[in-house]
Amino acid sequence: MLIKPQQLLLLLLFICIGAKAQERTILLQGYVRDAFTNGGIKNVSVILMDEDSTIIDKQTVKYIDEDKTYMESYYSFNIPASPKKYIVKAEQSGYESAFSNYNVKYIARNQSFQVPTIYMKRKSKLQQVNELDEVVVKATKVKIVFKGDTVVYNADAFNLPNGSMLDELIRQMPSVTLNSAGEIFKDGKKVDNLLLQGEKFMKGEKNQKILLRNLPAYTVKNIKFYNRTNEKNQYLGYNNEKKEFVMDVQLEKEYATGYIVNAEAGLATHKRYNTKLFGLRYTPLSRLSFFSSANNINQDLRPGSDGEWDAYKAGDGVLSFKIAGLDWFLKNTDKSVSNEFYVKTLWRDGNYDAKTITTTFLPTHNNYAASTLHTNGKETSITAQNDFIVSKSFYLYASTFFEYWKTSGTLNSKLATFQANPFNSVKNTEDLLNDVFNKNDSTIRKQLVNSNKQDSDNRFYRYGIWQTLEVSKKLPWGDNISLEAEASYVKERKKNFNGYQLQFMQTNTNETEHQYVNEPSHHYNIAAKLAYNIHLLNNWNFNASYGYRQNYQYDSFNRYRLDKLSGWTNSRHRLTDLPSTRDSLLLAMDLNNSYQTWNRFHVHSGTMRIFYDKEGRKGTTRIDFLLPLAYKHNCMNYLRSDIDTLVSRRDWLFTPTISYSFRGANGKNWQLAYNMEVTTPDLKQTIRVTDTSKPLSVYMGNGDLQNTTTHSFSASYGNIIQKLKGQYYLSADFKLFHQAVGNAMSYNTTTGIYTYQPRNINGNWIAGFNNGFSVSLDKRRIWTLENNMSLKLNNNVDFVTLNSIQSYGISKVRNFYFTDGIKLTVQKNSLRIAFIGNIDIHNSKSLNSYFKTFSVCDFYYGLAGNYTLPYDIQFATDLKMYGRRKYSDQSSNNNCLVWNASLVKTFMHDRLNISITGYDILQNISNHTYIVNGQGREETFYNNIPSYVMLTIGYRISKKP
Repeated sequence: MLIKPQQLLLLLLFICIGAKAQERTILLQGYVRDAFTNGGIKNVSVILMDEDSTIIDKQTVKYIDEDKTYMESYYSFNIPASPKKYIVKAEQSGYESAFSNYNVKYIARNQSFQVPTIYMKRKSKLQQVNELDEVVVKATKVKIVFKGDTVVYNADAFNLPNGSMLDELIRQMPSVTLNSAGEIFKDGKKVDNLLLQGEKFMKGEKNQKILLRNLPAYTVKNIKFYNRTNEKNQYLGYNNEKKEFVMDVQLEKEYATGYIVNAEAGLATHKRYNTKLFGLRYTPLSRLSFFSSANNINQDLRPGSDGEWDAYKAGDGVLSFKIAGLDWFLKNTDKSVSNEFYVKTLWRDGNYDAKTITTTFLPTHNNYAASTLHTNGKETSITAQNDFIVSKSFYLYASTFFEYWKTSGTLNSKLATFQANPFNSVKNTEDLLNDVFNKNDSTIRKQLVNSNKQDSDNRFYRYGIWQTLEVSKKLPWGDNISLEAEASYVKERKKNFNGYQLQFMQTNTNETEHQYVNEPSHHYNIAAKLAYNIHLLNNWNFNASYGYRQNYQYDSFNRYRLDKLSGWTNSRHRLTDLPSTRDSLLLAMDLNNSYQTWNRFHVHSGTMRIFYDKEGRKGTTRIDFLLPLAYKHNCMNYLRSDIDTLVSRRDWLFTPTISYSFRGANGKNWQLAYNMEVTTPDLKQTIRVTDTSKPLSVYMGNGDLQNTTTHSFSASYGNIIQKLKGQYYLSADFKLFHQAVGNAMSYNTTTGIYTYQPRNINGNWIAGFNNGFSVSLDKRRIWTLENNMSLKLNNNVDFVTLNSIQSYGISKVRNFYFTDGIKLTVQKNSLRIAFIGNIDIHNSKSLNSYFKTFSVCDFYYGLAGNYTLPYDIQFATDLKMYGRRKYSDQSSNNNCLVWNASLVKTFMHDRLNISITGYDILQNISNHTYIVNGQGREETFYNNIPSYVMLTIGYRISKKP
């Protein structure tokens, strides 16, 4: 017999509500703080009494962030679930006794009540007795301490060169990785937020890189990883949302109040430079920081770093940065109101050189292309954000974000397409293209299909403002209601000038195009959601919500063919020249490739969320069922040449998420999750038009595009080995794509022009497995071993490139990726050496007869370390051998030895430091990427900064209040 959905929902409801009848108790809890410092107090005895002062219960406070400079001390009593008046008394030697009265009035489904914070005043002429414990902790030099599911890294136990910043400390910590984007991972799990002294510091990976690169490592006491209850959940008294995984940077006590200023200035050969200024003013209730830096060295890693200083991934192009900004955080004495404001300004100049080799898989033969690209660009951006939080009798979160972004740049490129492999001889990309455009090699030119030389001038600006508001209110009977609203407005404009010089060898024809493109755009978004949460007594919750979202976007794509104007090609015009009158410009409009769109969509969504969250003595269990159903109505007015139409689409979207997690008090944790996502096609892709705006590629719309559905599965397990001070993790994930969008392509063998059309295709999936561990190998913990391994299998199904876009075949390519990195570290006294090795293997194969199975391999091995020489001179170095194998460009299959080194000497009680740094001393660094899918493969090699030797002077100031 089939069970109806309504019956299944009722059954789930009864399971959640059903519980054994027993005498019910609730929690009466609160904080105890120092009346002057607003911090927690140790060893406070808390006595619970009734209104007649009869003692009911007694306990000693417990601690949150016990080793934090401003920890929290709290108490929690179990009391009968009935109305009653209570008196809470706090006692501690050295403090005057303090009291708080509380009246438990209305029970309903409330599971806890919060007593107003008890503030205790010190008795006169008594000394503090709480600093001895900190000295003991620092003296042990233990790198890692496990406290339940919290992992604490003692910064003083790591051997860092003078002048190191927070990012270098993180790179040395076992089981922690920091990538070039500023993302931090612990045991393969991404950190959601970076905290400084328990408070957020400028949201987002791009912003947290500022703290990572500018906060001096000597100011850090320890770094903690744990799951944190956010401000909203703290107000509600239970975890309405999953806890966020955070990295909390705790400062040494002498830097936790007062201010510090750290400045550096460096000058190097090859006109390299690096300057940095960072200041931090800290009090228990406020934080003010400012930062500025300017450099043209691309890299953040210092010699001796364990980070991914890959000789083949040294940063794309040669860039110079200038950045400045400030962050200001305030909160009131009872921490119920807080505000954070930050502003950041960025200036960036850069030049970027790339050479690319592309192979396109065809049923009869492969097609080959070689290209070079050179760009020069400038960028200016300003971002500002203000977050305001109130957590009193209600919870309020208001966030305002502003962004301004402007870019400009030039581009010069050369491209040649061949009908046979031109790399059979040992020629690199640049030599090959020189032969083509200088007409030097007749053999090469016989294989040539077409060539294109392009010059471009690009300009773009955007500004926008986003506003978010969230309000939650606890109701007397234990439930809560919340309202969320957001609005945004963005305006942008893009202007491009493009010059093309094309040559088609089979038809022996040449073409010249001079294009001007003007693309203004603006859009707004408004949304609101109302939710009601039923909080049951057995830790189950039922949350029902309704949301509405409206989005409007206007796009105008205006393309002009200036070369079509009478006499234009015969006159000497610069690339950025325009006709003198608007009428003349309109005569050059390419009507067949210009269009306007007015796009609107409305989304009504109803969501049922059922979750279970229980924190017990053994750990925390969390179960989530998220069942959203949305109705999306998307309509678009489209105007193009002889097309004036209205396109409309209506979709019902069901995208459930189910997850389970357990975090044990002993550090053991596991997670399981399933998620389904549905993506609707862009309505512009469904318009049946042919676009020829790009000389060597033609685009065709497809009115038959369907929704794309993605099914995601993931599982992970982690544990701690207390005896070995070790930790390990395992994780696996799988993604299945139904009706993914790929491009069906046809190739004209005579002209070399591609025609492509988006179409749905099935069979794509990705599977991955990761594991890693770190462990101490000896009792004194001098030796540490780490290993991180990942496997990924990508089944890529795409369309075969044929001679006709109407008929198509299917290509299946299976990509296998294997990465394994190992590190053995020895640290004793002032010596630290890390022996490092890493291998990356990429194998691709297919059952298609025209596809040739191939593998490429990247690897490196070497060491990194630092040592204090006589006269307190610190020496840091890393020496690694990098290798590449089986690349198409024969000159890329090589070995290169990369060596970086530095010497640092401090003066004036470590306030002044002078360093000499050598980067890529042997001058061997290069850069590349490699991509393979069902339609072809591509290798790209980039320019990077030259080797240099830099002299740096740094100075620091710190002062207590």
